[in-house]
Amino acid sequence: MSVYIINARDGASFGIDEDKLYQAISLNKLPIAVIILKKVEEGKLSLDTKLPIEDKDRDNSFGTLYAQPVNELSVRDLLRYMLSESDNTALWVLSKKITKEDLLYFTKYIDYYSNDINSEKFPIDTKTSPKTVSNIFLSLYLSTILNADDSELILSYLTNSSFDIKKYAQLPDDVVVSQKYGFYYLNNLSFFHSCGIIYVEDSRFSYCIMSKDIEREKAPEVIGTIVNKLYNFVVEGRKVKNIGI
Repeated sequence: MSVYIINARDGASFGIDEDKLYQAISLNKLPIAVIILKKVEEGKLSLDTKLPIEDKDRDNSFGTLYAQPVNELSVRDLLRYMLSESDNTALWVLSKKITKEDLLYFTKYIDYYSNDINSEKFPIDTKTSPKTVSNIFLSLYLSTILNADDSELILSYLTNSSFDIKKYAQLPDDVVVSQKYGFYYLNNLSFFHSCGIIYVEDSRFSYCIMSKDIEREKAPEVIGTIVNKLYNFVVEGRKVKNIGI
C-alpha cells in the first residue's frame, strides 16, 4: 500500500512510497476525461456532440451503460457515466476520440503514461503512482490543466462516485469528497485504489491511496480507515493553527 497527501492551499505534503507504481486500472478514466475536455476547449468536440455506442463498446464488467437501450450519447453524458459510475462502456466510446499524440501531450504535462501508450492493452495495462494521480487532482482544483468550468465539471461528477468513500471513512455529512476509485480482482491480481480531493471547511487536500493484494471484502474498510486518519490529521492541524501555536 502507498499513500500520498498534499495540501492544495500551501503545498505541504506527506507520503509513504508515494512514487511506487501500481496498475492504474479505472484511475485511467481521469486522464481520459481531461484529454476529452481539452478537445472540447480546443473546439474539436462539444459536450453536446453525440457519439455512437457500438456493440463492441458494450462492456458489462463495470457500469450500467452496456444494458441501456441507446445507440448514442452526448460527450457530457458519457463523461458522467465514466466518472460517476466508472463505466467501462463509456470509457471505450470516449477512448476512440483520443490519439497517441493526445496521450503524449498529457504525458508532457504530467508524467503519467510513459511507454505504456504502446501497449496493446492500453489503457487497462497502464501503471501510475499515488503522487502522480494526486497531482492531476491538484491541477484540476487549481485549473492549470483545464479551464475552471471544465475542471469543475470533472470534480462535480466525481462527488457522486458509486464508491461511497465517505461512508467507509466515516466522514461528516457536510464534508465534500471528489474521488475516483478503481479496483480489479481477477487472475491472481488484486488492486484497490481511491484518490481525490477532500473539502474541509476552508482547507482542501488531495490524497491518493493505492493498494495491492488486500482481500476485496476488506479493502474498502482499510482504505476508509486511512482516509479517516488523514481527514482527522488535517482537522486537528487546523485547530492547532487557529490557536496560534
